[in-house]
Amino acid sequence: MTDELNKGINIEVDEDNTTRVPRDAFKDAELQFPCDFPISVMGLNVPEFEKTIFDILKKHVPEVERKNLRTAYSANKKYCSLKTRFTAQSREQMDELYRELTAHKLVKWVL
Repeated sequence: MTDELNKGINIEVDEDNTTRVPRDAFKDAELQFPCDFPISVMGLNVPEFEKTIFDILKKHVPEVERKNLRTAYSANKKYCSLKTRFTAQSREQMDELYRELTAHKLVKWVL
């Protein structure tokens, strides 16, 4: 594998197909902060999903606004996806955000 291909983020997948991001997920990522950063969080379509994800985002990205969340559903509406963009300030901010999102029981994937 070339060095270029090795620069991805190592994401762990649990037995139930839930993703987990290691503590140093962005250690080797070539991001320069601050930077515009898109994020997509997917999970089961349950009533508390959007509020829970927004609360986690708001904790780590205080300037995020609910009106900027975009919601999409799977064909059978079993899953929900929330997407937004924000200005990431640091590697630590990104690591903490991803760690909390991926650890939450409602979250299946974070991209």
